Amino acid sequence: KDKCEWVILNANKKGDDFEEEVILKYAEKYPENIIYKRLEEDPGVYAVWNKAIKMSSGEFITNMNCDDRRSAAALEKQAKFLLAKQECDLVYNDSYIVEKPNVMFEQVEKKEQKYNFDQFSKEAILRGNLPHNNPMWRRTLHDENGYFDENYGSAADWDFWLRCAFNNSRFVKYPEVLGVYYFNPAGISTNPENFDWKRKEELEIYKKYQKLFMEQR
Repeated sequence: KDKCEWVILNANKKGDDFEEEVILKYAEKYPENIIYKRLEEDPGVYAVWNKAIKMSSGEFITNMNCDDRRSAAALEKQAKFLLAKQECDLVYNDSYIVEKPNVMFEQVEKKEQKYNFDQFSKEAILRGNLPHNNPMWRRTLHDENGYFDENYGSAADWDFWLRCAFNNSRFVKYPEVLGVYYFNPAGISTNPENFDWKRKEELEIYKKYQKLFMEQR
């Protein structure tokens, strides 16, 4: 019971009461493992992430996106990897890409398209959001680098990973596919209606860290 902690923040004012009933049932059964709070207002995805991180107490942190799925052993493998490699600050992995919601890891046909992420380097992470949708990282990253910038609507995770990388944090790629990424047409980062402001965010972040990259070469 002391191995895993779930922090669940419900930021949906019109949330499903049945969903909350289910969560509360499990929170009552596992009070030492599940922290649940319903927010009065939705402060935005990264503000919710920051609140959850500050409410947590674990040595390792990961985010659980409602759109995505993981291997049943993914969290255990990532945590053991970080325990074994003390020089590693964050572990990430490839994920299968699906176009249907709620596809479990075990249901994915291995011929499905997948993200083939590069091995970590400052140059690689500058080309794109290298950890992507299901990394696990040490809590110390926030002690050393702050939190996700709540001014960004879509790319604050990329900004934070870049901030960590350019502060000499080390990310390592796990050698197995552990996740499933649902390419949600209505998602914040994948909805075409958001592309204009999303590109502006990404360009701003890219220019900032490209300047640092050139200075450090």
